[in-house]
Amino acid sequence: MEIDCLNGHHLKAMLDSALLCLEDKYKTIDSLNVFPVPDGDTGTNMYLTLAAAVEEAAKAGSSPSTDEVAEAAARGALMGARGNSGVILSQLLRGFALGLKGKENATGEEFAQALGEGVRVAFRAVMKPVEGTILTVAREAAAEAVRAAGYNAPVAGILDKACSIAEATLNRTPDLLPALKEAGVVDAGGMGWLVILRGFYLSLGGEYPVSSGKPVPGTEPDKKDQVHPEGNLIFPYCTEVLIRTKSADSDLLSDLLENLGDSLIVVDSDGLTKVHIHSNHPGEVLEACLKFGSLTRIAVTNMNEQVETALQDKQTGQGEKKTFGIVSVAFGEGIKSIMESLGADVVVYGGQTMNPSTQELKDAVEQVNADTVFILPNNRNIIMTAGQVKHLTDRRIEVIPTKTIPQGISALLAVSPEMGIEANAGQMCETLQNVKTGEITYAVRDTSFNGTQVKEGSIIGLAEDKIVISGKDIPETVSALLEIMITDDEEVCALYYGDQVTREDAEKVLGMLEEQFPRIEFELHRGGQPLYYYIISVE
Repeated sequence: MEIDCLNGHHLKAMLDSALLCLEDKYKTIDSLNVFPVPDGDTGTNMYLTLAAAVEEAAKAGSSPSTDEVAEAAARGALMGARGNSGVILSQLLRGFALGLKGKENATGEEFAQALGEGVRVAFRAVMKPVEGTILTVAREAAAEAVRAAGYNAPVAGILDKACSIAEATLNRTPDLLPALKEAGVVDAGGMGWLVILRGFYLSLGGEYPVSSGKPVPGTEPDKKDQVHPEGNLIFPYCTEVLIRTKSADSDLLSDLLENLGDSLIVVDSDGLTKVHIHSNHPGEVLEACLKFGSLTRIAVTNMNEQVETALQDKQTGQGEKKTFGIVSVAFGEGIKSIMESLGADVVVYGGQTMNPSTQELKDAVEQVNADTVFILPNNRNIIMTAGQVKHLTDRRIEVIPTKTIPQGISALLAVSPEMGIEANAGQMCETLQNVKTGEITYAVRDTSFNGTQVKEGSIIGLAEDKIVISGKDIPETVSALLEIMITDDEEVCALYYGDQVTREDAEKVLGMLEEQFPRIEFELHRGGQPLYYYIISVE
């Protein structure tokens, strides 16, 4: 039976159908990654965002109006939005809801116009819209829907036309975006929107999809990626100090300190050397540092007491209010521990393949006892999500646009509690310009990127999120990547080894690099991150 006018039940069924279609296709969408690396997450993000929308729409009541369902879905999508694709999807649904505002039922023409309003809102949400993306597919589909509605087509007919144009536009995305053509894929977000539109259409056409029975993405990190604060720490004293010196030998200082604890970080800047270490004997650390100059800004924290106080504050809702707090995003137990030790109040699990939702970031912000909270996304795909938190809390939110884990760590090192909010924000942003990020992972398919030929299964090196080298083994690729990244200006290189690399293997790579780059000060840390054998920071 043809439907000329949508009611709330129709819209609920359309959303349910779209979610089932995404459940079937999200892994395929994930695989449409421009880079052939194992971290594609567009389909996962869109599925989880739409799942949050469907869950909220289900609460709209037994006899909801069309606008009530649309508004509930938009609200759920906003709170559940993950990654850039999830945020854009939430904006498409938000605009769609605005287009249906005040409507008990919606005609085909009103439905088509609401799709168009969704596109307008989504375009406004993206600072620099790019052709060949989900925005292009959504725009052309909405325009076709409006045209079809002008001929008094039923809603299913409108969606049929919109799907046809969406598919044709999706197939043209490689011609609009050169990176897609070189990678040999269509736009992942555009495919996700096409799948959603097809889900809408199937529901109205009476071909309601059934669950594929495939595993669906969850929202919780693996247990191995969680850090449990209970119990005594092996090195409980976090010791930080600044050394005033004209000519610090960072290599020698690091050698003296490395056997005194873990999480060692030594950074030189303008006659000052900043030391951070977890140890059993802070006095020994300070004595070693005194050999290199006068000490200032000494801070020793008993992290066992810190953990107990944090747990008590969490239970009682008390605790001293801070001038500002920091929420940071990380994946990998080691990286999370480093960020906590450098002053992050809350570290949210997330990164490639599992971007945190707007709700998760908001909840993290609410845990911080401060009126101003800095958010460090540490991933380019989380920056838009972090920006949404500003509209959902009465706290002042400052998003520092950290795109990588090394940038996030560098920003934390730049924080000074004695400085004001604006000064700290400026200093954190400024330090991002001094950090280069490298990553070592493996290729999941054959491809070519910027002239670099990549074979499935090969080890690949990325510099600033661009593939620059492909090798046969991990040490060889690390060496070749750093040959490209290190120039005469760099002095320090930190390697964070992942959960697939043993400490023994990481130390062998470290020894090789120290011989290859004798003037560079190297640091080695357990990151524990999945997918990436090494995350590398060069400063």
